Amino acid sequence: MKKISLTSIFFLLTQLLMAQSQDYYSLNTLRNENRIYQSNIKTPLLHPVDDPLGLPLLPLEGNKQLLLQFDDLDGTYKVWQYTFIHCDALWNPSPLRPNEYLEGFTFDEIRDYAFSFNTTTSFVHYSIAFPNEYIRFSRSGNYLLVVYEETLEKPALTMRFMVFEEKVRIGDLRIARATLPAYMNNFQEVDFSIYPGKYKIVAPERDLKVAIIQNGRWDNILILRKPRNVTPDALSYDYEEENLFPAGNQYRHFDIKSLRYRTERVADIRFLNDGYHVYLQPDLPRVFKPFVSEPDINGRMYIHTEDMTHSQTEADYAWVHFKVPFDYPLAGGSVFIMGALSGNTLNPLSQMIYNYNEKCYEASLFLKQGYYNYLYVFANSSDDRGDPSVIEGNKWETPNEYLLLVYHREPGDITDKLVGWTLWGREATLRRP
Repeated sequence: MKKISLTSIFFLLTQLLMAQSQDYYSLNTLRNENRIYQSNIKTPLLHPVDDPLGLPLLPLEGNKQLLLQFDDLDGTYKVWQYTFIHCDALWNPSPLRPNEYLEGFTFDEIRDYAFSFNTTTSFVHYSIAFPNEYIRFSRSGNYLLVVYEETLEKPALTMRFMVFEEKVRIGDLRIARATLPAYMNNFQEVDFSIYPGKYKIVAPERDLKVAIIQNGRWDNILILRKPRNVTPDALSYDYEEENLFPAGNQYRHFDIKSLRYRTERVADIRFLNDGYHVYLQPDLPRVFKPFVSEPDINGRMYIHTEDMTHSQTEADYAWVHFKVPFDYPLAGGSVFIMGALSGNTLNPLSQMIYNYNEKCYEASLFLKQGYYNYLYVFANSSDDRGDPSVIEGNKWETPNEYLLLVYHREPGDITDKLVGWTLWGREATLRRP
């Protein structure tokens, strides 16, 4: 392993993160979010070891682990390294030194790899579970995982995850149709209370932040900075406007676990000179259509192949072609494909292009075999939030999933701890790592 000055590494990375370019969609800008920086890196996954659809949440105490997986389409073995950056509740790099939140080493190599087998696209599959015997966490909060080759100046991959403590309890959780008449048909309201118990919070209006995340989407995260009411036993966040989310619509889906036959949403599968091509049925706008309830996995993706035995190394890649008929191009912004397949961000690789000849938006993504959920969102050129109302519509009945994260900054501390969380779906299903 090439020896590098750790002080200079973390200083460099912090400076790069804090000096992000105003060009939000630039591929070369290092960002503190889920992002791929090299075109040869595909299908990054970060989830609990025993739950491929689980959230990237890790308890500070105990023996639970997260599993990182990704493919390198260069097809040759490389010495990939990884490290972690602690961030505050707003995902800004913390002023902590590495030895203040990491135990053991501060960076390490990814040693688990395997070559693809029986695939038209050659790749090397890499994986690492953490914390492990080399690196452990000593502090809760937000973390950015960085994968790089030799130097952090050119990272390959960044992924967000959270390390939590269970100090407070979230109760009285209610996800419902918006109360105010102006928002009733298109928005959902998230009300809840925090019960600190024996955990001491001196000034909740100053020291607490609550993040609410809808369906794993990082682009429209909501931060509540103070409770509406404070009692000796509870902090109430029963707002009517500050806690509203656009309801969106049921996620669209397609199934490419097999490339030997066409599934429900697949119009055609072709094998061309550059590999497999999957053509999806055109996705018609749903703004003025009535709400239809269908099962979905809230924007996730599940990597699996039915054609072979081992999905990690025998699932193949295909160009998946998306098409949205639209009579005219939308002014002032762009259309993006949103879901785990785009890192749940406004990924420049998932930006759609308007085809004037066919009057439609188009995009092609190089994806590994599996089952995928996705939506179409519109984003203004100067905004980092995707709006589903333009193509999908906002239907208050939509069964969304909400993750609540409670952050606390103790008096005199310089960053935030994650002291409680809960996950709520319309089916009232709680999932914990």
